[in-house]
Amino acid sequence: MEGLDYVFPVLTGICLSAITGFRAFLPPLIIGIVLRFFPGLHDFIRIDVANFAFLTQDPVLIALAVAALAEFLGDKIPVVDNILDWLELPAKVAFSAILTYALVPGSSHWFYLLVALVFAESTTLTVHTGKTGLRAISTATTGGVANPVMSIVEDIISFIGALIALLAPILAAIGISWLLYKCLRFLFGKTGGNDGKIANARPSFVWYNVSQFASRWFFRIYNGMTIHNYELVPKNEQFVTVANHASIWDGFIMGGAVRLPLFIMVKKEAFENPMMGWYLRKVLCFPVDRSKVDAAAIKHAMKVLNDGYNLGIFPEGTRNRNGYVSQFKAGAIKFALKKKLPIVPAYIANSHKLTPPGTTLPHPARMSVHFLDVIDTKAELESGKDEAQILQMLYDRICAKGTEVMGYDVREPHTEESSENGEAVSAPA
Repeated sequence: MEGLDYVFPVLTGICLSAITGFRAFLPPLIIGIVLRFFPGLHDFIRIDVANFAFLTQDPVLIALAVAALAEFLGDKIPVVDNILDWLELPAKVAFSAILTYALVPGSSHWFYLLVALVFAESTTLTVHTGKTGLRAISTATTGGVANPVMSIVEDIISFIGALIALLAPILAAIGISWLLYKCLRFLFGKTGGNDGKIANARPSFVWYNVSQFASRWFFRIYNGMTIHNYELVPKNEQFVTVANHASIWDGFIMGGAVRLPLFIMVKKEAFENPMMGWYLRKVLCFPVDRSKVDAAAIKHAMKVLNDGYNLGIFPEGTRNRNGYVSQFKAGAIKFALKKKLPIVPAYIANSHKLTPPGTTLPHPARMSVHFLDVIDTKAELESGKDEAQILQMLYDRICAKGTEVMGYDVREPHTEESSENGEAVSAPA
């Protein structure tokens, strides 16, 4: 068999794998039914029908029908559908591999089989992840009301898509390519995470606790993160944390280090992707527009404090990705001073090495978090210090700790370059 003869089986396998990302049991059930009860269609199917004979057997068809029916009914129940999405993933991956193997048989043609498996499994995971993300957002923003409607649409896509994949794989490939594009755009694109109901997703302490635990142990294992002077963090008193900012992961680092619920102000741009925007809001983050005085962010921060929760601030206003600490922005601690709350300063060492310019995923750089003595803002104000003096004191203390830990002066040198773009003078190695 020539290489071109594998085009249709490979396309069919990829298309069926995409459909499997929506429904685990429907594609193999449809194949079995078509081959068992519609022999007239065999001439139009560009695959080796004999390799799917196992799907036409009565026990297999009955088992697939029962499983598909259970999947159909369970997927119409909010919350249950989200649980099914996670439980069914191994079945989807397994069926995708089985169908692909049956479509591209023969160990002598291992190259085509390997290519088909890689594309098939990637397609299944992409569609499944996009579907799961959409369902989670729908559950959060509509209370699950829209989930049954979404499920019916997915049923129709799965049924029609499986038939087209068998009878017209090229046409199916075009449709699947468009579907994958939409899934990838949803997963990674900027499609309005700061608009509509997603922007009103309510924070969840359950989500935060899970994320905090995962963050703490991830950075401990992957980055060897150590936490120093944790005993200085108040346990039974509301507070505001202030730390230097060098990585997009600093919020997760501080959340994992503090171990107490900590609402963190994050740049608005980080919320643009709907799935990421929804997730950040669930783990107690809220957006701030750095291009202006953001009244909504100020109001939200004050509500957090008025409700008795802790607040995390990165007063540099933006990431300093070169290993230094920029001068803190005026007004950064206004929230703490207005409420006369204690401030917990912290220095995060080496987080600038986690995400060098041009990267997003964290590198395995060694890092640490160092808490400093709490600043009693009420006592400082009563002693005659104003906001600018307290802010400078914070900056001096954090820089002094950073200099002690890093072995060089971490104060930002005077430069006309932008540290956000990674063009400023680099810190000593």
